[in-house]
Amino acid sequence: MSAVFSLSSADTARLAAADLPPRVRELLGALIGLCHHALTAPLILTVEALEQTLLHDADHARNPQQQADLLAQRGQLHAFAGHFSDRMLDALADALARLREPIAPVVAAATPPPLPGMLGLSLVAEHEVDRDLLLTEMVRRETLRSANALNLLGQRLGVVAGAPAFEADTLPLAPQALCAMVRKLAEQDALSAEVQMALYRSFERQVLERLGDVLDRANALLAQHGILPGLVYTPYLARSSSTRRIITQSVGSGRSGRPSPRVPTPMTGWGGSAPPGSWSTLMQDAFADAAAPGASAGMTVPASSVLHEMLQQARQTPQPAADPAALPSAAVDAVLARLQGQASAASAMTDLQAAVVAQLRSEHGAQASLGSHDRDNLDLLRLLLQQVQQQQRPDPVPAALLARLQVPLARAAMADPGFFVRDEHPARELLNHVAEAGASWLGDDDVDPQLLQRLAQSVQGLLGQDARTPEAFAAANDEIQQHQRAAAHRAELAERRHVEAARGKERLELARRQATAQIDQCCDTQEPPRFVQTLLRQAWADALTLTRLRHGDDSPQWQERLQQTERIAAITAEAASESSATDAALAAEVESALLQVGYHAEEAAAVARRLSTPGGEDESTSRTELSARLKARARLGEHTGAQALTSDAAPRSEAEEASYQQLCALPFGSWFDIDAGEGTLRRQRLSWYSLLTGHVLFVNARGQKIGETTLDALARQMAAGRAQLVTEDKGRLVDRAWKASLSALRTLAGRRPQEPNA
Repeated sequence: MSAVFSLSSADTARLAAADLPPRVRELLGALIGLCHHALTAPLILTVEALEQTLLHDADHARNPQQQADLLAQRGQLHAFAGHFSDRMLDALADALARLREPIAPVVAAATPPPLPGMLGLSLVAEHEVDRDLLLTEMVRRETLRSANALNLLGQRLGVVAGAPAFEADTLPLAPQALCAMVRKLAEQDALSAEVQMALYRSFERQVLERLGDVLDRANALLAQHGILPGLVYTPYLARSSSTRRIITQSVGSGRSGRPSPRVPTPMTGWGGSAPPGSWSTLMQDAFADAAAPGASAGMTVPASSVLHEMLQQARQTPQPAADPAALPSAAVDAVLARLQGQASAASAMTDLQAAVVAQLRSEHGAQASLGSHDRDNLDLLRLLLQQVQQQQRPDPVPAALLARLQVPLARAAMADPGFFVRDEHPARELLNHVAEAGASWLGDDDVDPQLLQRLAQSVQGLLGQDARTPEAFAAANDEIQQHQRAAAHRAELAERRHVEAARGKERLELARRQATAQIDQCCDTQEPPRFVQTLLRQAWADALTLTRLRHGDDSPQWQERLQQTERIAAITAEAASESSATDAALAAEVESALLQVGYHAEEAAAVARRLSTPGGEDESTSRTELSARLKARARLGEHTGAQALTSDAAPRSEAEEASYQQLCALPFGSWFDIDAGEGTLRRQRLSWYSLLTGHVLFVNARGQKIGETTLDALARQMAAGRAQLVTEDKGRLVDRAWKASLSALRTLAGRRPQEPNA
């Protein structure tokens, strides 16, 4: 089953307004949903990484002027960063919605910037030449890396658009189109040339380097929807003047011509389940060394025959070629059908096998036995279910559902020769749904009672049907998948609320840091009295923080607050004398600012008098009384319950640093198995993290917040083995169980287990 991505109301309205056939509208909606799912996190990380770069450069500036320039450049990003990802995704969705128009705006916008040699004799600013060179080189690099996937996607989108295949420079998802969109947004917001250059570099690192995976997923999505499912790309490479060699690579088999990534893809789907694994590939690995000694290199051995041979070797008691006491499969299935009608819930597969043999002997005599084919299928199913049960948690409900599934699974395995070798089978899909539910839930917050109820209903409904037909399992799967899609949508909405709250805390933290930096700079320059510095870092810092949050650091209000800060430092740094007078205008401004952050009128007036008088003196209030009031007062934002997250002061080891760098490149939504104590692992979703503050947010499978930490702390957990990134190469639970079953079978049969890369 292909993934289903929800669309925003704006995207739905955009597609509804386009003059498109229903089938095309459905396909483009799926593509737009895929783009939102795959590109939202990289786009957010693009501007966050850019802000971090500018902050780092400002901290290491050679002089105050350079630092001021860098901070001013970062100020340009305030409004731009807040809407960058949304505007990029809107532009991309608009380009896809206009795919059938004769001349799409994205094609015109994607016109490549002229190369320096094409600029003629016109006078062009040096930074424009640098920008054009940078963008052209970015497009060239990624186009070469993704050439195969771009060609395949161009063919498929040509079918969707009812037009010839799209070239690489006209595809909405091509590097050229995406770079043109970024450039257009940067120019619309009048970002400076330096900021634009830094933005493009960050965009390449965070988005373009991950674009190949997005293109592969787009190709797979269209192929699953029937758009050229067997399409292959066959470049011709000249070997000599008279011969050519054709290299064929297929998308249908999961290969799109891109080299296999060295790092496995993190699992990001809701429910923490990977895409279905290829059981045919697992079987190829299992019987790669099982060919008959006299067979030629080109001959193949049927998978079922190899499994039968391995089982016989494992038993070390060869089955006779023809057992006169063996009953036909129809008789065995009749017994299983009666057991299914009785809703048998045997505790183990061995109990079921014993019950079947006992029933056969009571009906057909004491010598009755299972046929070789039926016995092998039941043994293989027993091996599979044993591996599944080993990964279950002690929850009675999923365990009971697994037990009730044994009889329908046995009938399906005996009726379908491809049960253990086909890449997809509805019965295995249902088994995986039940098994994942019993393996991934640890706390009460993880349990979805509605899903448990739906699973129970599906299993109960299956017991009343002919379980030999795949259609019975497919119907049960459809009901569960409908519920899971709805549950994933609810979890996504809940997660979004927590992420927005976390981003709000991040903005507050960044505003506090900037306010503190400005106050520290004034205190270092003017050196006001120590008590005045305390008032500045507590009361006045809240006023600066609120202004930064409301208006941004490029606003007149923020500039006014900075000027007031400098005046406070300058006035209070003067020595107090009998002729010293309070600056009434400054005192009024300070008092008004403190009232806005919730100070009482009396406290605000007392602080304002000290911050606007030479020496910071005020005879009407004592320092001790004012200090006690400020200490008892909550700072701005503390009422939200935000907890300060600190990182370990010790330097990271080499392994911890490697884990930290890996975390900084992960997509949002990656799943982790984290040590919950007593040897148990709890699966958690890394919903969001900030490269600026290091803050990390975790939710569970229902989108509920279950933890917060820092990138530094999580990296140390990973290096210590207490946190493990869940990757798609590990497969789903039922796929892992079958792989383990084959490994156990090879061991019992005396075969050496295959290496993982073999």
